[in-house]
Amino acid sequence: MSKIVYCMCNPAIADDLNRSLMRLLRPSHLREGYTTDTLGTKHIHPVNGYAAIALNNEQAVPIHIEADGAELNALTGIFVADGAMTQEEADQLESDIAAAAGTSIVITEFIPPSWLPFVLSYEDMDAAGWFPVEPSEV
Repeated sequence: MSKIVYCMCNPAIADDLNRSLMRLLRPSHLREGYTTDTLGTKHIHPVNGYAAIALNNEQAVPIHIEADGAELNALTGIFVADGAMTQEEADQLESDIAAAAGTSIVITEFIPPSWLPFVLSYEDMDAAGWFPVEPSEV
């Protein structure tokens, strides 16, 4: 798998998901003066409007010792209610994040199994029209 992967998600929660991942590195109560708000780059499909967050599939990031995953945990409840994640996956994710506090992890290793079909490579994204050719590039 390539270094950058793209995790597709509902555009209504893409920004919240992206921010909640960053809060694992720098919790909300420690954010004063900290300007980086999201972990990955958000992409929006030019035709269907769906969202994808680009994440590094190889880089370990430090999970802050005070990270409690509250923002991410709030989203897992939405994902479970929408049928996008099982309760078991949500519970496992919450447990894994709590255990990772104070260590470094590769975020993509925490993607639940049910989401793996929605994790795409650059080539998959390109073939699906996520990166349209600009007229000046033709």
